[in-house]
Amino acid sequence: DVEGEIDADDIRLIVTKLLQFARPAEYAGYLEPVRLDQVVQDSLVLVAHQMKKTSVAVMQEMHATRPVSVNRNELQQVLINLIVNALQAMPAGGTLRLATGDREEGGIKGGFVAVADSGPGIAPEDRERMFDPFFTTKTSDGTGLGLWVSLGLVQRYGGRIDAACPSSGGSVFTVWLPNETPAEATAA
Repeated sequence: DVEGEIDADDIRLIVTKLLQFARPAEYAGYLEPVRLDQVVQDSLVLVAHQMKKTSVAVMQEMHATRPVSVNRNELQQVLINLIVNALQAMPAGGTLRLATGDREEGGIKGGFVAVADSGPGIAPEDRERMFDPFFTTKTSDGTGLGLWVSLGLVQRYGGRIDAACPSSGGSVFTVWLPNETPAEATAA
């Protein structure tokens, strides 16, 4: 398709993603205990073809010890989106840092995955809107649904996504998920 034009596949993807949020119960994925270190590795394999086109170095700090309760494919979708965004933020090359760990928040045990890039960071005027549907800073590619869909998927499992722009530069997106969903904790 001509760059900048939306084709039928793009429309189908947009409609599917919108339906995921209009009728979340019909699209809710199968929950399973997922090892964060493993899903990061699997996600890297799935973006390997895009990594080859860049001069981005990958640094990994994998320290998560407990599985989180989530749908593996949906978490992979979130991580791939964050990794691809990070790669696009570094067209001239840079460093992609991936980290996992255990973290308790509000008395709830969980784990996190951090995706950090050494790109220019996020403009202050874009920070408040970056999780809004259809908001994009990409001129020719992107629907503006990636972060919105990712946030919705993570929130469905009781988690959240935080974005930060450290003073050292770049941006860091951190996905936090509980080790058990609220439904699992009350059923136990």
